[in-house]
This record gives sequence, C-alpha cells and structure tokens, in this order.
Amino acid sequence: MKKLFTLFLVLLVGSGSSMLAQDCTLYIPNTVGTVLHYQMTNSKGKTMGSYTQKMISIKNKGGETVFEMLQTYIDPKSEESILKQDTLRFRCKGNVFYIDMDKYLNQKQMESFQDMEVKITSEDLVYPPKLSAGQQLKDGSITIEVQTEMMKISMTTKIVNRKVEAVEDMKTTAGNFNCYKISEDVQSKMGFVNMKLHNVSWISKDLGMVRSESYNKKGKLDGITQLVKIER
Repeated sequence: MKKLFTLFLVLLVGSGSSMLAQDCTLYIPNTVGTVLHYQMTNSKGKTMGSYTQKMISIKNKGGETVFEMLQTYIDPKSEESILKQDTLRFRCKGNVFYIDMDKYLNQKQMESFQDMEVKITSEDLVYPPKLSAGQQLKDGSITIEVQTEMMKISMTTKIVNRKVEAVEDMKTTAGNFNCYKISEDVQSKMGFVNMKLHNVSWISKDLGMVRSESYNKKGKLDGITQLVKIER
C-alpha cells in the first residue's frame, strides 16, 4: 500500500508539472536540447553575424515553470570562435507566458558594476494564452540604477506599443511556420542619450522567433534576423 501511495504521489506531481507547462502557450521550444540557429544580415542582405539559442533547463519552481536558454554569439570570421554567451530566462505561470527583461541587459557592462551598488527593477514582457490580429500587448521595461562614488547612473529600456499585427505564414531555410506578426517600439535612455528603434517580429508557438526586422527612428530598415536551422 505504501508503495502504491508513493507511486500515486509521483504521478500526481508529474501530472501537475506537465499541466502547469501546458497551461501556457509557449513561444520557445518545450524540449531540453533543442537548438535554434539564427543569421543576422543588414538591409542589403550582407551577413553580419550569427547566434544560437539552446534550451538547457526546464524546471518547476515556486508555482511556475522556469525555462533557460543559452544564447551564443559566433564570431563571423570563425565559426569555432565564441564572442559571448548569455542565459535567457522565460516563465510560465498559470496561463501566462513571460519573457525576462534581463535579456536587454549588457552583460559585460553589468560585470563592470559588480563592486558597486546596483538596483534593478523590471516589468517582464507578457504573452497571454491567446493572440489575435489587432490585439494590444502589455509594455515591458527594465531600469538599472548604479551608485558610484561620484554619481548615480540610470539606464532604462522600455518595450512599448506592442501589437499583434497579423497571423501570417513565414518560410525560411528552417521550414514553414505559422506565425504571429508583432510590432513594438524600443526606447532606451542612459543619461542624456536616447535611442529609439522599431521592431517587427514573427513568432511561432512552441518555437519562438522565426524572423525579426529592426528599423531606425527614421523608419529605415537596419537589419534582419532569421531562423535558419533547428536541431532537435
């Protein structure tokens, strides 16, 4: 009887963890080990670089499912050389999917602040369980305040005017995908320096970004990032 009760608990916990992850509509791979390969080009189609995103961890913690992906930037001059690596975090809580705004942090810059007093406040990007054309999405933001001996430095990045523009099919060398086309404005400020960009992205369920286009403040296309290969 004790063994049967233990087995019942294991099945119950396993079932609950699965249900928690399934309640969310994910816009990332849902299997550890999946690798997404991306290529970055300028507006004229010239390759500017590449990176990969590998799902390395899926864990249930504190009533939510936490996902971690390792993002690796490759040196365009040598595929064997790594320029930098970052860990991206995502969350599924209830039926809502969150993207951690920490992805907008400059990791090398943050390392230079390690001996200083740093305060980070953020509002993560939110994706409701259902998306539809014309839908407005909640803004996201992250603010870093660094106290030095001489002054306080403040840096803020906001993702605003997020909107589902359409539902479209997107074809790349990685395959054919049914996507949500989402537009957003990126506003960054550090001291008196301001930067504004406009992004349009195509995202697919249980996968993530298939294509992204970045436009400068004058509306001119700056660059394109596209999914070119999937390893499962």
